[in-house]
Amino acid sequence: MRFEPVIGDKFLFTWEELGKPTVQGGVKVPGFGIIMLDDADVHYAQQNPTSAAFFVRKSKALGPIHYVVVSRVQPA
Repeated sequence: MRFEPVIGDKFLFTWEELGKPTVQGGVKVPGFGIIMLDDADVHYAQQNPTSAAFFVRKSKALGPIHYVVVSRVQPA
């Protein structure tokens, strides 16, 4: 599967696509890299299970395969 940025250098992943993680840490996405989620990201997803999604981008500090959440999709 090929991953394309949706805005600039940011990629969009839903909570479901990430496997609905319930703890902070790195989520491995085959063919893409590791997306780092913190407690606030997990809490947001659990409170908005049907619409939770994250914009992520590459983290220079963590290395070439690591991505961090830069924004969350807010429910309407």
